[in-house]
Order: sequence, then C-alpha cells, then structure tokens
Amino acid sequence: MATIHRRVFPDPLELRVRDVTLSASDDFQTQRDKLARIMLDAMYQFVGLLDVHGTMLEINRAALEAIGIRMDDIRGKPFWEARWWVVSPETQALLREMIQRASQGEFVRCDFENYVQPEGEETIIVDFSLLPIRDSNGNVVFLLPEGRNITEKKRAEAALARKNEELQASWELIRRQHDELRSLYDRLLAEQELSERLLLNLLPCSIAERLKARPDLIASGDPELIADSFPDVTVLFADIVAFTRFSAGMSPEQLVAVLNEIFTEFDTIADHRGLEKIKTIGDAYMAAAGLPEPAPDHAVRAAQMALDMTEAFMHFNRRTGFNLQMRIGINSGPVVAGVIGKRKFIYDLWGAAVNIASRMESHGVAGRVQVTDATRRLLGESFLFEERGAIEAKGIGTLHTWFLTGRNPACQADAMAR
Repeated sequence: MATIHRRVFPDPLELRVRDVTLSASDDFQTQRDKLARIMLDAMYQFVGLLDVHGTMLEINRAALEAIGIRMDDIRGKPFWEARWWVVSPETQALLREMIQRASQGEFVRCDFENYVQPEGEETIIVDFSLLPIRDSNGNVVFLLPEGRNITEKKRAEAALARKNEELQASWELIRRQHDELRSLYDRLLAEQELSERLLLNLLPCSIAERLKARPDLIASGDPELIADSFPDVTVLFADIVAFTRFSAGMSPEQLVAVLNEIFTEFDTIADHRGLEKIKTIGDAYMAAAGLPEPAPDHAVRAAQMALDMTEAFMHFNRRTGFNLQMRIGINSGPVVAGVIGKRKFIYDLWGAAVNIASRMESHGVAGRVQVTDATRRLLGESFLFEERGAIEAKGIGTLHTWFLTGRNPACQADAMAR
C-alpha cells in the first residue's frame, strides 16, 4: 500500500491543514480522501456536489469563505437559495431550470451574475456549469456544480469590444473623411479642368502653360511681361459692315445670338485652318497665323480662312434671310505677341503689321478680302487676285493692295495630285 513519505510529516508525524489532519499511519484510501478534501477546499474557484434535486451536499471551503457562510448553514438546502444566487429572481429561475435539465443527464453551462462578498453587495460574473454524475447503472445520482470567476475576462472583453467599436467608429470616420476628401479632390479636378478650359479659350495653349507656371501672377506687385517677337506672321481682321444700324432694332439677346452664331463658325474655321483667334471687338474678328507656333505657310492659312469665312457668311445670310456684308483685311510681317495686365488676361498683338492689317479691313470694300503686297507675294500663284491699286491708309500712308478673289484651280489640282 502506498503511503505519504515520512519526510512530509514533522514530529509527531502529523500535518494539519485547516480542519483536515494528515497522519503517517493513514491508509492509502484515507490519504486520498483527505488530500482530495484539502484540494477541494483550497480551490479558488467554486466547486461542489448536489443531489439530483439540487440540494447542497458539499461546497469547497474557498467558495464558502468568499461569500462569508458556513457549510452547516446551507447543507441540505436548495442550491438556488444560497446567497450566491440571490441576485435576481430571473437568475434563480434559470438556475432551477439548469438543475432540472442536468438531473435528466444533460451537461449545462451558462454565465451568471452572483454575489461574492459577505455583505452581498459586490457581484461577479461566473462561468457556471452542471455535470451529471451517474452510478454504475447509468442513473444520474449527483450533480457537480462548478463556477469560474470570469469578471475580469468579461471586463476585458467589454473593454475590447468598446475599443473595437471605437476603432470601427474611427475607421468609419476615416472612411467618410476619405470619401469627402475624394469628393473634394474630384470637385477640385473638375474645377481645375474647367479653369484650364476657360484659360485655353482665352489664351493659346503654350501661353496658358507659361502663365500657369508663373507664381507672380497671384503675388503682389507687377508680374513680369510675357512677350515674344515673331518675324513672319499673317494677321487677319474681319468686320461686319453697318452692323450697328442692322442691330438697332434687336434685343440684346438677339444681337448676341447673331454674333455668337457667326463668330462660332469663324472659330471652327480658325481651328481647321490652323490660325490663332486673338479676340473679338464688337462685330470685329481678329485672328493670326504663324503664332504662337511659327508656321512657314502662315499666309496660305490666313487666305484659306478668309475665303472660308466669306463662304460661311454667304450661307449664314441664305439661312437667316439677312443681307449682311463683311470686310476682311490681311497683312503679313513681324509682330510682337504677349499677355499684358494682371487680371482678365488677353493674348494680343502689336506692331506695324497689325496696324496695316487693320487698315486693310477698315479701308476695304464690303464683300471683299483685301491684302497687301507683302501677303500677295507670299501667296504666289496658289490664289487668284484682283489688283486694286494704291490706297491712302489713315496714319500709314499709301499702300498698294489687292483683292483676294479665290483659289487657283490649277494650283489646287497640282497640290492634290502631289
């Protein structure tokens, strides 16, 4: 028979733990019973033994001391009436239901709130279970209740849940802010695209890019001028004859609508022929070829546009029933082009060549395209001309001019053949 080693026991060969006395003379089964009692009583968690009706037979000492009661006070009483469970009628009812289920052979488990202090004021959360214990015939004869204090675990889980909720809320906030930033960014891009389109409608692309790279345009003080010299450019002016008298009876909306229809068509022709629209002033239209990107065929481009404008104007009259006429003047030579001012930018041209082109229009003939000798020489034989001769241009003097009457069919055919 195995016994506890002698060295465990001091003289006189006995060892007392609470109300359990261990003796070196105890037999093996007695030793086991005593050690089990010590182990049961010392368990920090709750453990006990009930009959199948839920009557208390045994509870470990640590559980009794935690609530401040003695075993003699509760032995033989219903388990659900112990001070542990007098927290709420609902808890007691659930405990009775669990005992009934366990007595039928079911292992049951649930979390309960119960008292832990003798005063019955502080509560804890217990992970509680009931294990049916069967006899050799398989009948349930005892119930083994066990409880573990999971208050800190529950608090940690609750804290973790709160933290997760906070993190989720933070994530939702970040997501909303991200969506708002994305929306703002998209709106900013849309506004930037709109601004760039508006800027490109006002200025040539290369000039617009130079202006966007200029921080001095929004700073205080006068910005540095953007000005470029071009030695070979052809300038075109067009003006609707007597438009002021024609529009005298129109509403502002009708006047703008007529000019918009005409000048929109001229813009399309300018894009097609490779000219840069400079500006409109009232019923006058100004464009130039050979800038801001130099073009060796600048005079040809301007001549083609002038003839296209004349044809488009005739179609406009037939479509609307109007009988408007237009003068067009063209001249070639060196100019200075650039942007002036700090607000409401405009890309404009300066120089004698510009003034002479303007005189070609203002001293021209309704329905005709008047060009200077300089432009006539550049156009060569590709176009047809009618010599007008010398005219006196205000502020300039005598100029020898020509009327551009059309394209030379022979040259056009040779060009197509090539």
